[in-house]
Order: sequence, then structure tokens, then C-alpha cells
Amino acid sequence: MDIVKHIKEHTGNLQKGLISSSIEQRKNLIIALLNFYFLLDDFEEVTAKYIYLEIDKKQLISDIRNEKVKQYQEANEKSLDGLDEYADDYEEPEPVEIFILDALGNAVCDINSTENIVGLFIGVIDALDYFENFLDEPEFWNDVLEKEVNFQNEILSEITAQEKIDPSVYHKRYGEIMEKHKL
Repeated sequence: MDIVKHIKEHTGNLQKGLISSSIEQRKNLIIALLNFYFLLDDFEEVTAKYIYLEIDKKQLISDIRNEKVKQYQEANEKSLDGLDEYADDYEEPEPVEIFILDALGNAVCDINSTENIVGLFIGVIDALDYFENFLDEPEFWNDVLEKEVNFQNEILSEITAQEKIDPSVYHKRYGEIMEKHKL
């Protein structure tokens, strides 16, 4: 799948589709999408290493539901402020680490903005595209990637119909795949 030619159109569709979403749908979407990133290896280690914050997944989910994410925002901002790419000890994050860090940043952004949710959706696509290009079984990952774009469009349809979003949908969808491929 040539994701580059589809990404702009898909991003626009996500932005349009999320406009009508309720706050509850947005929270559930953030949690659902974050569940994808929780499946990636070393989520807690990556956040501790770069953001200097021990993340408890259940607490993070609770804090998102209750809109108490200021501590995560502050830790994220502090880590970015202290980042010096030219320092001798600078260690560039690996691509999967970047996916995790971006996801956490998007997950704790202002719930009234849809841009962060679009970022989480696109991050899933970027991660799957990365897996297609750099892991074994590119045909498998290409198929997963193509199905993901369709899946995201199904979620947009649910939002438009004002249906409740299942926060465990991404864990159910990718749990076995990630375990099998040790991501």
C-alpha cells in the first residue's frame, strides 16, 4: 500500500469525522488508540527513559477519563525542554520509541481538540507502515495496514452515528498480532 498518497485524504476524513464526536467518544477513542501503543514493547521503559515518568497504564486511563492529565503534560514538556540534540550524550530514539512518545503526548493533550486524536490514528498507520518496511513478512503487514485504514473509517462511521466507542477495540484487534510478532 502506498500510504503517502492516501494519508492526506485519510487525515482530512479523520478531522471531518471527529468534529461531531462527543467528549465521551473522544476519551474512549484516546484510550482505545492508546491501547495499541501499550502493546508495543517497552512502553513503560520508553516513557521512563525519555519523559522521566513511571506510567501506570490503569492510572493513565483513569486520569484521561477524569481529565486529570496535567502531570503528564508537564512531564512531557519538561523532557522536551531539556532535550539537546547536540549534546554528547544525546541518544536518538528508535522509531518505535518515537511512536510511543508521540502517542503519550497526543493522549494527554486537550480533549476539546481533535488534532491529538488524529495524531493517534495516524501514528497507528505510521507504526504499521514501519513494520511493513522494516520487519519480516512485509505482505502480512501490508494487509494489516490496508485493513487498518478501513477499520479507522468504520470507527468514523460509528462516531457519526453517535455510537459508543469500545475503549478495548484496539487491544482486541492487535493483542494477538503484537504478541506473535513480539513488538
